[in-house]
Amino acid sequence: MRELLKGKALFVYLVMALVLAIAFSALFVYINAESNKEQVFTKSDKGGLVIKMVNPLDKHWRDATNHPDIPVGGEYDFTVFNHVKGPFKNWTAKLVFNVPIEIDSSWNGEFIVDSNTISFTPDDNLQTVEDSSEVTFGTVLYSKEDLVLMDYEIRGYIPLEVKRMPVFYILASLTGIWLFFFTIHLVSYARVESLKRQRERDRLIIKQAITTFTNFIDARDPYTKGHSVRVAIYSKEVAARYGIEGDELNDLYYAALLHDAGKIGIPDAILRKPDKLTEEEYETIKTHTTIGDEILTKFTAIPNIRDGAHYHHERFDGKGFPEGLRERTIPLNARIIAIADSFDTMSSHRSYREPYDNEKIINELESNSGTQFDPELVPLMVDLIREGFTDKIRSEYGAENS
Repeated sequence: MRELLKGKALFVYLVMALVLAIAFSALFVYINAESNKEQVFTKSDKGGLVIKMVNPLDKHWRDATNHPDIPVGGEYDFTVFNHVKGPFKNWTAKLVFNVPIEIDSSWNGEFIVDSNTISFTPDDNLQTVEDSSEVTFGTVLYSKEDLVLMDYEIRGYIPLEVKRMPVFYILASLTGIWLFFFTIHLVSYARVESLKRQRERDRLIIKQAITTFTNFIDARDPYTKGHSVRVAIYSKEVAARYGIEGDELNDLYYAALLHDAGKIGIPDAILRKPDKLTEEEYETIKTHTTIGDEILTKFTAIPNIRDGAHYHHERFDGKGFPEGLRERTIPLNARIIAIADSFDTMSSHRSYREPYDNEKIINELESNSGTQFDPELVPLMVDLIREGFTDKIRSEYGAENS
């Protein structure tokens, strides 16, 4: 552990953790301070909290017998409208009228009269005015002449909610990224000395990390468990028979593992949809090619690793996506991954169809040779099927639902 603590990378992670902790602390201090700051709204303010006085049933009368000095009576509702973003809590109101008043009766709170001013405290059940909502209180008032609400003042508190603050989600995302990479760092750093001596072991750890990532992607769709690994194995075998070898062959294997990396950016509702996709949903899922390319932009340790993610849906006749490349302008590793990907898709179960048998798949491959697929690669893929290689891989690597 002492050797581990010497790592410069660990120091960087700890500094990042401290920065995130300070940022979260500052955010919650800010939320607490703002939530406990009394807010004041008046009639001259635009938006915010608004009070409207209405006489709902036009109830006005004159009672000079019981109220000789203030004979004009009326029943009034006062409605508080909340136009702020968030609930308004623990509020009180002060209403100012054009002439002195007296209260005969009231409801929904406590009223205190001082000449032409009413101070109002709502009942407990009205203490909170929800976002875009309203509450009403009322009273029967007497005055010398018809009442006009000249001004009002509403005081209360608007508690900030974390879920309404984008900065919280930004910090949470950064924390998740930090945790992910910090975990990878801890695992990798513990083995760094042996990794320097054993290049092949380095390859093994890279493979495990990528496989874990691709398994995470595959796990989002119940019909694609093991898909990325199988595509990578088929691609590597087709490439070997085509004449590719050495590091180039291994690099193609990793590119095939990550060919669906962009699906991490596709909503679960589309990936897991049991029925056929709508045209709009299909357009959305097509974007996984460019998303995958963007995700792998900084992944420079393996040459051309982005090609598999970006171009594995291009067609040999130029009718594919996202770029519409044709023939040899499509990178070779992408042409290989495309045919391996198509085979695994056809041989897998989908909610809207059963898996194709081998003969039907071979017929599809040969029928689309030179249009969808590179005609030089089709015979190699057909050989893998006829020799039973693909059946063995599907058995070993969890081709469930098939």
